[in-house]
Amino acid sequence: MRLVRSLIGLAGFLLLWEAASRFVLDAELVPPPSEVLVRCLTLANEARFVADVASTALSWFIALCLAVLIAVPIGLVVGRIPLVRAATMPLIEFLRPLPGVALIPLITVLLGVGAQTKITLATFAAVWPILFNTSYAVAEVDRHMVETARAFRTSRRRMLSAVIVPSAAPFILTGIRLSASIALIAVVATEFIFGGSIGVGQFVYVHGLSAGRMDTVLAVTVLAGLFGLLINASLAGVQRRWLGWPASGASGDASSSRRRWQLVVSCAAVAAVLVAWQAIASAVADPYFPPPLQIADRAGELWFAPSMLSGDILPSLGMLLGGWLIAAVLGIVVGVALGRADKAMDYVGALMAFARSVPPPLLVPVFMVMFSLGPQTEVVTIVSGAIWPVLLNAVDGARSVDATKTDTARAFRITKASWIFGVVLPAAAPKIFAGLRLSLSIALILMVLSELVGTSNGIGYQLNSSQGYADLPGMWAWIVLIGVLGFVLNRVLLVVQRRSLAWHGGQFG
Repeated sequence: MRLVRSLIGLAGFLLLWEAASRFVLDAELVPPPSEVLVRCLTLANEARFVADVASTALSWFIALCLAVLIAVPIGLVVGRIPLVRAATMPLIEFLRPLPGVALIPLITVLLGVGAQTKITLATFAAVWPILFNTSYAVAEVDRHMVETARAFRTSRRRMLSAVIVPSAAPFILTGIRLSASIALIAVVATEFIFGGSIGVGQFVYVHGLSAGRMDTVLAVTVLAGLFGLLINASLAGVQRRWLGWPASGASGDASSSRRRWQLVVSCAAVAAVLVAWQAIASAVADPYFPPPLQIADRAGELWFAPSMLSGDILPSLGMLLGGWLIAAVLGIVVGVALGRADKAMDYVGALMAFARSVPPPLLVPVFMVMFSLGPQTEVVTIVSGAIWPVLLNAVDGARSVDATKTDTARAFRITKASWIFGVVLPAAAPKIFAGLRLSLSIALILMVLSELVGTSNGIGYQLNSSQGYADLPGMWAWIVLIGVLGFVLNRVLLVVQRRSLAWHGGQFG
């Protein structure tokens, strides 16, 4: 029955789209699905498009494999050795929210616009979810399991292969699933913004947007969504079939003395990195990697200049927070409603799974044509990508309400509003907050992306301008600002999460 409802929901959506395109909207801007599907079939027979798809898919696969090979071993070391964890976590926490697309201007200067650039950027973007999940999962492995293995004099290699890795594997694969989507976004965004000779993003720009062929843009978007859906379904299937056990963790909170020790080590490590960077950069004098003091001087000139502050930084921050808040509100409201309505979810679930699999950079040309260049395009772009983690987590959280609470609420005949705000939302809150944090990272990526291609002001625009004027310290200053924004906003949201969910007792990192 669920399959029938999904097919009905899909058919209803296509019929609504067809009617709106032919009778309400401009068919040149929003072609009907019949034309888009025909274009999908013709694209499959175009050698150029097939070559572009192969290039994008191969670059994505190489980047994801490199990210796994880099992140998993480092994550195992960081998670197992407290001193290493304390020393490296500040750097990881700073780099993790930094969008890979923010490095596009810098990497293209260093490596050009070939495949090596998009692979490098996608690898950088994909490393952090895997590394963070691996280190966190390894650090949280049940102590009783480790102590039992030690009691039997298990070797370190055997401990790693038989206890630590299996316990952390489900969480590691979750990180790989997140990284797969992020790597695809980075590859397509790089192709779209700075092109090169081949790739789906470049195909959309040249043969779709520049040629005025919105049917081509939407057809490529549909095919890319199917590709993303296949990737996610495959990884989810592997996780269910081979890693169906829960990730164990029982390490508990660190003591106050241990937290102070970790803080001292973290500060010392950050200071050591900055001193080493300053010394090496000053000795080598490479213009592409200026010393931190030079970057700090340029940052002071740019960040606090009244024209930059009012014309670029504050508007970017406003667009970021505005788009993210819209996505958060819509995601929570729609997600909770669908989570408590199983039949409605059956009708739209397949459409939602497809929509979340579409790489957001491919939607940028659609929004540019529909809304023209400006703040509205930036906000819509942010909302279109940032809504899905919140919405899907809200659905999952609303469905997880304990049956006993449901029966008790019915027995006391509480009002619908009291039921939603007093039972459903508190039960769904942990998963909603997890979705909000991921959504914030995606919103930052899309803010930078939209400003690189679709606005005449903002942090992303100034980053691109710095590249054009060969202002390398300025380029680094804007990259650092984006990293600072991501770090600060993520920490603020984490503090709100911890205070709001103090009753939950979970671990948040």
